[in-house]
Amino acid sequence: MTKVALIVAPGCEEGETLTIVDVLRRAEIDCDMVSLGDQDVAGTHGITMRTDVVFDGTLDDYDMVVLPGGYGGADAMSEHEELIEALRVMDARGAWVCAICAAPEILGRAGLLEGRRYTCYPGVVDKVENPGTWVDAPVVVDGHILTGQGPAFAYAFAYALVDALGFDSETVKQRMVYYNAFDVEGGVPSWETKAGHWPAPEGSAAVPQALAARKVAVLMPDGCEESETVQIMDLLMRAGLECASFHTGSERWVPTMQGMTVRADNAFSADAVSTYDAIVVPGGRTAAAPLIANEEVMQTLCAFDEAGKLVCGMCSGTTVLEAAGVLAGKRATGYTGYGQKLKSATFVSDEVAVWDANVVTSQGPATPYPFAFKIMEALGIDPQPIKDRLLYEKAGGR
Repeated sequence: MTKVALIVAPGCEEGETLTIVDVLRRAEIDCDMVSLGDQDVAGTHGITMRTDVVFDGTLDDYDMVVLPGGYGGADAMSEHEELIEALRVMDARGAWVCAICAAPEILGRAGLLEGRRYTCYPGVVDKVENPGTWVDAPVVVDGHILTGQGPAFAYAFAYALVDALGFDSETVKQRMVYYNAFDVEGGVPSWETKAGHWPAPEGSAAVPQALAARKVAVLMPDGCEESETVQIMDLLMRAGLECASFHTGSERWVPTMQGMTVRADNAFSADAVSTYDAIVVPGGRTAAAPLIANEEVMQTLCAFDEAGKLVCGMCSGTTVLEAAGVLAGKRATGYTGYGQKLKSATFVSDEVAVWDANVVTSQGPATPYPFAFKIMEALGIDPQPIKDRLLYEKAGGR
């Protein structure tokens, strides 16, 4: 059986980390989240993830090791001598050694990049020790070393990992509606930067006015899509928003769709979210039905809508908004084929994220970036500087 170890270090990029695990598990690849210390690890935005195992000094049981980005995580991995040695051992036996964003710095410290082509986040290039040849490309493969460039390339990087192990990434891309969210040709960015967003259809409503809001509540039901949920929070916090997660199940540690476990900030109640200006419902195949059956959740969504507060849903989360009556008479989108499920709305199939009045909707698992950026626009925040730092348009992001 093919096995992958993904190293989770304090200060890692939560969105990158969970997106990679999500994609690998969707491809039916056995992937362990391996911590360098405590089993529970807080990322760079304070989101805490529960790992599967604790690093014991060896990676001999794995066919591939993956190092996600995040400056704090990269520093923690660089200072871990046992991990550095384990990477050298994996390299010597020809196993896959992979890193993205700031993490190729660790490969440089281990001496694995000498004489090899690689990529990393442009701002990290000067920090890489013993460098080989840096390439300005989304993903670079040289032998059994595979590197990715930056946060917005997490999907392209994860799909490249799937391909490297001989599995089918194309099926996963299609299910995640990757091509709706990223303008790519042949599975790699087109390198053509597209300004603005998808054009509105003729006869659509006027562009709505931004709402004044700073506090965003993100629902975290059991079975939620973890990479969607965490990536949304990651991006909104980058925009300076106060963003907190609320579990709707019985436990603060939330079991998620691909078998990961993420800690919510608070327990959900109408009172707990009453001071928030916006509410977000992420996707997850088994997460929507319990939310729809939760009378307090439904009443809260209605109350937010009636108060003119921002109400947001993506993927199966849009069906929760439909059940609450929030989408009635509004333009909205959702996962492929949801036109029949979102009957009260004017369904928009050719826009990856839609903002109408006080409602923002988006499509499938690979669309949290355009969804979060549309939320920022609705809250009067210019997402362009964040897109630039994340290399989003360079990655083909729509």
